[in-house]
Amino acid sequence: MFGFEIPELILRLVAGTFIGFCIGLTGVGGGVLVIPTLTLLFKLPASTAVGTASLYSFITKVSATFHHYKLKTVDTMTATWFLVGAIPTNIAVAAGINAAVHRLGSESEAIVGFQNQLKLFIATVIIASCVLLVINMIRGLRNGADAEVTGLAKAVTSSTARHRTTAALLGTIVGALIGSTSVGGGVIIVPMLIFFFGMTSSRTVGTSILIAVVLTLVTSAVFLIGGEMDIATAVCMAVGSLVGVPIGSRLSVKLPDRALKVVVVAVIVTAAVLMLRGNSGH
Repeated sequence: MFGFEIPELILRLVAGTFIGFCIGLTGVGGGVLVIPTLTLLFKLPASTAVGTASLYSFITKVSATFHHYKLKTVDTMTATWFLVGAIPTNIAVAAGINAAVHRLGSESEAIVGFQNQLKLFIATVIIASCVLLVINMIRGLRNGADAEVTGLAKAVTSSTARHRTTAALLGTIVGALIGSTSVGGGVIIVPMLIFFFGMTSSRTVGTSILIAVVLTLVTSAVFLIGGEMDIATAVCMAVGSLVGVPIGSRLSVKLPDRALKVVVVAVIVTAAVLMLRGNSGH
């Protein structure tokens, strides 16, 4: 099935189930767990891993996007202006990576070096994402579920023009990061929405998911056109996540949320460090 031997198929389903479990349990996990899994466990080149992780993320976020939209937990204006800034940089960076891979060929030392540099950059972004996640967790511990709106957020949201401009500028950063790493849908966008726009927890999650689902769709399309995607692996892992997410979600109401996030952060940091070590070994 999907061109895999039975053990390979089972491994992909189990990996997707585990990642889905982490997402359902803590809301953390998407790209920051998928990329290390693809590069370390399935030995995909970094560029192919980005395209594959983008497709996986898109598939797993579609239903959540509709769910949050129905619940009216999406700030459509902020999301729209984020995407105005993000989509151009997303396409430019993703297309640039694809062009570089094809220009360098598949056998030369240059392409090996390029893939290793991309892997190094992805690992660095993952670690930076974890730092943002920890900062956000600390803010939550100090201020409760919905942190007090910062002075910066009040200044940004007091003017429609300033609100839109800030969202578009932040979007350019997020678009480039997702286009090059497939990382950032939650752990980078969420702190931005809280700090710059003072959103509540529910609107932060809903808005970040809408932004991420559009950007992962765009990234997937660019990498698919460039041939840098393992569609079968993405689909198998997404199928596994359909099992893992509900299990994790049900368990999340019974266990301490912050303690679980600390465990997941530790897992993510370990995966990023392994990526760095593997990269230095080439």
